[in-house]
Amino acid sequence: MLKNFFNRILQYYYATNKKEVLFQSKLRQEIESIKKNEFKRDKKNLIPYGFKVFSETDEDGIINEIFKRIGITNKKFLEFGVNASKNNTTFLLLNNWTGVWLEISTLKIIRIKNKYKIPLKNNSLRIYKKRITAENINKVIKSVQLKGVIDLFSIDIDGNELYLLNKLSQIRPRVIAVEYNSKFPPPFKKSIKYSPNFIWKYDDYLGSSLQLLVDNLKKKNYALVGCNISGVNAFFVKKELLKNKFPKDTSAKFHYQQFRVGLINLKTSHPESNKWFD
Repeated sequence: MLKNFFNRILQYYYATNKKEVLFQSKLRQEIESIKKNEFKRDKKNLIPYGFKVFSETDEDGIINEIFKRIGITNKKFLEFGVNASKNNTTFLLLNNWTGVWLEISTLKIIRIKNKYKIPLKNNSLRIYKKRITAENINKVIKSVQLKGVIDLFSIDIDGNELYLLNKLSQIRPRVIAVEYNSKFPPPFKKSIKYSPNFIWKYDDYLGSSLQLLVDNLKKKNYALVGCNISGVNAFFVKKELLKNKFPKDTSAKFHYQQFRVGLINLKTSHPESNKWFD
C-alpha cells in the first residue's frame, strides 16, 4: 500500500510538474535530433533504432536491431555487472531468452532475487555472486554451465572490461556489449591499470577507451558496429556476421559517441512494475 502511494505521487509529479515536463521534453527533442543526424551520416547506423525498455538509455533498441540484422541462434546471454533495474539483458527475458547474471554485490543480488522471482524460479534467469578477474573468467563461466556460442555477452563492471575480454575463451559470443570510457575519444588508447580487486570510486578512472577496445577485439575477429547515444556502451559483432548489414566504417572514430550523462536522466510518469515478470 505504501509503495503504491509513493508511486502515485511520483506519477503525478512527473506528469504535472511544468519544469520537469519541459526538461524531459527537451531531453527527448535532443535525442531525436541526434538520431536524425546519425541517420543522415549512414542509414545503417544503429543509433536511430535505439529505445529504452529496461536498459539505461537506448541499449534495448540497439541490441534488438542488431539481432534483427544478424538473426538469433540459441537466445542465450551472459551479463557481468547487473542490478535490479537498467540492465542490457532484462528486455531479452521478456522475449523468451535465457541467461546468466554475475554480480559481486550481495545487496544487489538480494534486490534482484526479490524482483525477478518468476524468471529465477522457471530457470530462464540464473544469478550468481562471483568476482570475475582476468585470471578466473573462463573458470567462472564454465562453473555456471556456459560454453561455446552464445548470442550476447554484456559486460559493465566499471573497470577491467578490456582485460577480461582479452582472456575470454570459454564462450564465443556473436555480439558483445561493453562499457567504454568516453573521456578519451579516438585515437587515444587509454585504460586503467589492471587490478583483480579494482573497485570503481564513481569518478572518471574506469574502463578503457573505445580505440583500445576496437584494437583488442579486432584480434578476436570482432568489428565495432555502433555505440549508444549516451556514450557508455559499445557494440561488437563477429566479422563473419556483418555481411553489409552495418555501416562499412567500423572504426572507433566513426562510431564514437561522447558522454552525454544528461540523456540518462529521462523520467516517466509510470513507475516500473515488477509484474512484467509474474
